[in-house]
Amino acid sequence: MADIDTTRIALAAFGALALAAGGAALHAFLHGRRVERDVHPAHGRFVTVDGVRIHYVEVGPADAPPILFVHGNGACLDDMLVSGLVQACAGRYRCIVPDRPGYGHTSRPGGGSYTPQGQADLMIGFIAALGLDEPLVVGHSWGSLLSMALAVDPRRPVRGAVLMSGYYYPQDRSDVFVMGLPSAPVVGPALVWTLGLPTMRRMQPKLLDRMFAPRPTPERFLARYPFAYAERPWQMSAAAAELAVMSDAAGDLMPRYASCAVPLALLHGAQDKALDPDLHSQRLADEVSGASVAILPGLGHMIHYFAHDEILSAIDETMVRARPPASSALGRAAE
Repeated sequence: MADIDTTRIALAAFGALALAAGGAALHAFLHGRRVERDVHPAHGRFVTVDGVRIHYVEVGPADAPPILFVHGNGACLDDMLVSGLVQACAGRYRCIVPDRPGYGHTSRPGGGSYTPQGQADLMIGFIAALGLDEPLVVGHSWGSLLSMALAVDPRRPVRGAVLMSGYYYPQDRSDVFVMGLPSAPVVGPALVWTLGLPTMRRMQPKLLDRMFAPRPTPERFLARYPFAYAERPWQMSAAAAELAVMSDAAGDLMPRYASCAVPLALLHGAQDKALDPDLHSQRLADEVSGASVAILPGLGHMIHYFAHDEILSAIDETMVRARPPASSALGRAAE
């Protein structure tokens, strides 16, 4: 029997594996570009801020008080639109809804700081680029931590904040560790570019059940939300990177909460399976003087799909409590 050349076999196996990985990565790239070009093309406007090409939608009267909506981790601006919350506000507010860096059609260039504070700095530039006079910020989930960074910023870029289902304090969570793996060096890119697409498709139903529980996932969400965005390797990487920095970012921001000088309204579903309302929203309300909190019975994490009246009431009340905008001259720099 001829001797088995183990070296040649190992090299052949490695070559086959590399070829398969390369094919999977190419498929992921082409799929992602096709999604952006043909399946879910951009439907808003663009403005470039600090090298980031931000895609955003604007709804409502141009001369009405402005609201900046900030979506959560793994989502995009369409989440706010499909929920119906933006449309509920657009009758009397100017609603600005951007894709955050790496989501939807907003770029995520390398070298940027995409922590909540880093994205808050980017949003301050975005506010200036659109010439907004101190908008009210309305954030959801991870976007609430970013919104809180805006609310405590000494530059006073926003007149107040309405925060939904937010994360504000460090918390050890096994699901965050698993979902954050794609942000790990070397291993992360290999995961998202080879196994990311099929893995995301398998995980999606369970994630949705958890996010919307105890309510069923709304039919309008299933019919209209652009799920294919989340199948792109670059959006998976953006979402994982945000989860990886979330706990440390909350720890860094905590000491500034008590100094919040703008009106704050917190809303949270009582049966939120993703974030405990007592550990986050109730605790923050207890810490910030004058903050209001509403723990909504029978609702989970995605309250913006079901609690329009309560959220709009909180927006109205926060607008009334807010100081008048400074109406400072802000430059407009749109593409």
